[in-house]
Amino acid sequence: MRRVSLLVFTVLVSSLLGCQKSASVDVSVEVGRKIAVISITTDAQVDPQKVNMALTFARFCVDEKYEVAIFFNVKGVLLPTTTFPDEFKYQEYDPLKTQVAALSTDGAEIHVCPVCMKDLGVAKEDIMEGAFVTTKPKLFAKLGPDTMVFTY
Repeated sequence: MRRVSLLVFTVLVSSLLGCQKSASVDVSVEVGRKIAVISITTDAQVDPQKVNMALTFARFCVDEKYEVAIFFNVKGVLLPTTTFPDEFKYQEYDPLKTQVAALSTDGAEIHVCPVCMKDLGVAKEDIMEGAFVTTKPKLFAKLGPDTMVFTY
């Protein structure tokens, strides 16, 4: 029984070590950078409170001098578009698109998932000013061992 356990342990450790050898994208991030990635998967018209909180948190991060990348994906890709209603807001807060535009102006990167755009019929031309269709290298450049990630 001990031999079987030792064999299973050895195979498990070997396979985990093998996983560390392959990587198609360099995800190394400079030590000491304060980076926040906020992933927004929610349809803003279905749950505006959740999206408003994501944007509020992104604002906190910008104010604290973090590099901020907001990643709109899944149903979230519907917000940073020219077709999303400009005045749509949650309670007394600024309209959601106004918040996105202000965050972009203040240095936050507004990434929009191309796969999700395709799934929901969002064209590149529909993306609002200040946002961009992201790529794997652009998004992965923000990920590292000290990156803070929140999902809403």
